[in-house]
Parts: sequence; structure tokens; C-alpha cells
Amino acid sequence: MIMKAMRSQMKAIMWIVAVAMVVGFGFIITGTGGSLGKSQSKLAQGIVGEVDGQSISLRQFQEIYRQNLLNYRQQSESEPDEAAAKQIENQTWQTMVEEMLLQQAYRKLGIKTFDEEVVSIIRNSPPQELRANQNLMTNGVFDIQKYHAFISHPQSMPWLLDYESQIKKQLPLQKLRLQLVAGIRVTGQELKEAFIDKFDRARVSYIAIPLGAFYNPNQEVSQDRIAGYYQEHRLEYQAPERANLEFVAFAHSPTEKDLQAVKDRMEEIYQEAGTPGADFAELAMTYSEDPGSAEKGGDLGFFGKGQMIPEFEKLAFEMAPGRISRPFQTQFGWHIVKVEEKKIEQGQPMVRARHILLRIKASEETLADLRIKSDIFNDAIKEMGFEKAAAEQGLEIVKTGFFGRGFYVPRLGSMPELVNFAFDEGRGSVSPVLDNGQSYVVARILDRQKKGIKPLAEVEQLIKSKILMEMAKAEAKAMAQNLRSQIAKPGDLEKAAKAANAKLESTGEFSRADFVPNVGNQNEFFAAAFGMAPGTVSGPVATDQAVYIIRVDSHNPINQELFNQEAGKLEQELMQRKQNEAIQNWYQSLQESANIRDYRVAGM
Repeated sequence: MIMKAMRSQMKAIMWIVAVAMVVGFGFIITGTGGSLGKSQSKLAQGIVGEVDGQSISLRQFQEIYRQNLLNYRQQSESEPDEAAAKQIENQTWQTMVEEMLLQQAYRKLGIKTFDEEVVSIIRNSPPQELRANQNLMTNGVFDIQKYHAFISHPQSMPWLLDYESQIKKQLPLQKLRLQLVAGIRVTGQELKEAFIDKFDRARVSYIAIPLGAFYNPNQEVSQDRIAGYYQEHRLEYQAPERANLEFVAFAHSPTEKDLQAVKDRMEEIYQEAGTPGADFAELAMTYSEDPGSAEKGGDLGFFGKGQMIPEFEKLAFEMAPGRISRPFQTQFGWHIVKVEEKKIEQGQPMVRARHILLRIKASEETLADLRIKSDIFNDAIKEMGFEKAAAEQGLEIVKTGFFGRGFYVPRLGSMPELVNFAFDEGRGSVSPVLDNGQSYVVARILDRQKKGIKPLAEVEQLIKSKILMEMAKAEAKAMAQNLRSQIAKPGDLEKAAKAANAKLESTGEFSRADFVPNVGNQNEFFAAAFGMAPGTVSGPVATDQAVYIIRVDSHNPINQELFNQEAGKLEQELMQRKQNEAIQNWYQSLQESANIRDYRVAGM
């Protein structure tokens, strides 16, 4: 009885370390590397990557990847498409790198897990899900003796082993967290400031002069002024190591022949579906390329209006139950729909239907032809260079712009093998033909920059925009100052707004931590609003989007009684935030200092 209940809860059972690393382990690879030749060599040795010289086994990677694919199938009840499979592969890689970084950190910090600790947790600290299990209660209260009897039973061994494994994985995380947050405190000043930010409240009226009214992107800015701004703000333009590529992509686009073949094949399936005794569900399981419904015989369940694309919905609601539609095309491909039943639910019509989908995609013959063309282009580059070879074949060259290490290449998506090439080969090197699942790609390295300050040429347009915005702000301030000179007393704000043909806005009551529509949050507007007494009018207050004239209509200051009520809860929130920040900073530092090598090629 208990074992049956436990099996039903296995997916939901959480291990005992409830407060583990709650943040800080969202992982983005920033250290991929290794040339394609090296990648292939390492893969041949059974190594898929390295973290600070420690190898990640290809076999283990593939096992975990297959398990994650299985989990996806079980949870979604469908096969992952190409994009989902790629995402699962990347998540598998991220998790394995993360785990290796943590294990290395445990060793450096002397963090260990002892059998006695694990046994003690298992015996004395059952997870909350078990504490709530009715079969382990006596008179509505959790019975530790029943729990001990449960974990002592031979049939509980699979669950017990899994629970033990989870504890051994999470206990070091808890110990690491305790080390990282040791000594973190919330000072009285921090608590007071946080309380003021949250509970000090005001209501204001204001006139806004938008900077956009004065911003002219075509206005000239001298090179000397741009250069001066750059020198003054150089440290703002720090950048990691980056690469810049140009590439030619041979898109996996279907030909007219492919399009006709899909249409003809769907016509054949339609004829088969219309023969006496044909089982539409069986045909869907055999032919449909919709991963979400094919295994269920094409069953889409009940749906109402507005839930399907228009052409699909129109047919489904017009057809009588038992009817099969003619083949029709949507953005997803060619469909045949069979309406199973209809009903009215809460006054709305509902349809239950099955469908067969054939996707429009390039055939194997087309892909083979594209591969030949990309190989011919690659060979031509060796003889006449990248630009000339592209021009000879009428191919478009696309530039990525500078990008950092990671999985993704601008305009191409996830391509770790191209990232490897971009950061390990020399300037001018040409890649072999690579496949990102959507195109065959041949790329050339235009440039690579080390970590440091971006050159002026790269940020010149950005600097020009900032200077123009500063000029716009100066003009808006001048207009606001003129407007302010017409306001002798608070009640004149309405008159001034009307005379200037400007709109007078009023806020609701807001705190220092709130977001105010059309204003933003925690900017100069807030400093002015909370720094003035009720009934007073500010001078021009400039933010990044407008210059304001503000009148404080009301201000409800904080009081000691409210502070006494809220201080405990607020202190816990601040402590959690500071601890999370400490963990995030530690992990970011760990990640940035790690030498991570990714030898995957074109997916696993």
C-alpha cells in the first residue's frame, strides 16, 4: 500500500536539503574552445569536453543525454523535434560542466559527505512528502516508527537508494552554501533603508517634457567630441574575448519538387483513409509528423474557437463528426482532419478531432544536392578566396558581427562546433562545411579581439547617440526651466501645463521601490518626489526619458509602529537577497576563471 503511494509520488519527492543553491547555478558556457581537428581527436578518445583539464566522458555524456531524451518523451508524451533535441543536448552539457565545477570546488574547500550524516538524515529527517503521507500517520500525525518500518522493508530499497543518492548530491551543496553565506549580516542601517524604500509613500502630479521631442538622429556631431567622450568613458566599453565571422549559408529549403512530393504523398494518404475499414488513428500513428499527437493516433483532444490556426479551425467546426477533410495546407505543412465529436461546454462549441500532418521540408535528395554545392564552394575558396568564390556562385555573404564565446552564433543559432572554430583558429581561416540543422554553413574568421576595451570605431555610433541624447536633454531642461519660471505657487502647475499645451499627469500612491508608468523606477524622479515636502514644486528633474516638473501632492512618512511590525519579515527578505547575491557572485567568479573546452561536433 505504502510502496504504491510512494511510486506515485516519486517524481514529486524532493530530497531533504530544502534550502540548497536556490540561485546562482543558471549556467551559460563562456569557455568553449578547441579547433575542429582537436574536437574530432578528443571525441575519438572518448572525451566530449574538459573543465580545467578534467575530462568529460563522451560515453557518460551520451548516457545522460539519452536519459534526458527519455524524460522528455515521458513528460511530453511526444518525440522532441530538432530544436528541442538540440536544447536537451545543450542542457545536458551545461549540467555536466556545472557538476564538474562544483565537484572541483568541493575538493578545494574540503567539503565532504560522510555516511553517518546520510544515515542520520534518512532516519531522522524524512522529506515533507512522506510526512504528509496518510499511510505513515497515526491519528493524523506523522508516525516516525511507521516511517522506520517503511525504510526497513526490502521493497523500499529502490526508493531508499534513490533518496540516498539525492541526499549525497544535495548535502555538499548545503555545506557549500553555509560556507559562502557565513558572516553575512543585515545591518540596522540596511534594514532602515529597505523599510523606507518599501513603506515611504507619496503621490505627485507632474508635467513631462519627453527627450524624444528634441532628439535628432541626423544632427551632426564632430569627431573630436565623439573621441573626447570615448576617452572619458573608456571603462564603460569593456568587452570579453570576441570573434567576428562572415559566412555563406545553404538553407535546407524544399524545392518545388519537394513541395509537390509532399502534396502527392498526402493525397495518397487521404485516399487510403477513405477506403472502407481504414483506421484513421492507425494511419496517423504510421504517417503523421506531428510529434505532439502522432503517438496518440493524431488525437488533438477537445478544443474551442481561437485555439487553432484559422484554416484548421474553420474546417474542424464546419465538418460533421465522422467526416474526413480533403488535404489542406497551413504554415505547418499538409493536413487531413477527422472530426470525432462535438459538444457544448459552458455555452461554447467544442470539437474533438484527429489529424495527420506531413511537414514541408527538404528531401534527402535536396539535402544531398545542397551538401555537394557547399562542398564545391568550400573547394573554390581555396583557389580564389572567400569573396570571389561567393561572387562566382551568386552566394550572399553574411557577417555575424563580434560575439563572445558560448553556444550561439549571431544569425545562425546554436553551433558550438563553429564557436570552437571561431575562437581557436587564426584570422582568415575558413571552416569546413558545418550543419546547424537549418543550413549548411561555410564561415571565415574576419577578426578576433582579446578581452579589453572596444575600439572607438565599434562604439562610435553608440557614442554619437548618447551625445545627441545629452543635447536633447539640455534642450528639454531649458524648456522645463522656462515653464518652471511661470509657476509662482503649487496651484499654478495646472495653468502652466495648459499654457504650454502640455499634459498634467497624476500618479497613484507609490513607494520608492515601485515602478511608475511613464516614469520608470528608482531614478531622479523618485529622488525629487521623496525629497520635497507636500505642496512644493520642483525645478527641472531630468531622467533618461524626460525632464519633469513635479508637485508633491501627498507624502505618508513611515512610523515606528509599522517598522516594529514589519522589521522581522523584511530582515529575512534582505538576508535571503544578500545570501543569494553572494552565491551568484561566487559562482560567476568560478565560471569566469574556469577553462572549459567543448569538443562536441554537430550534436550527439
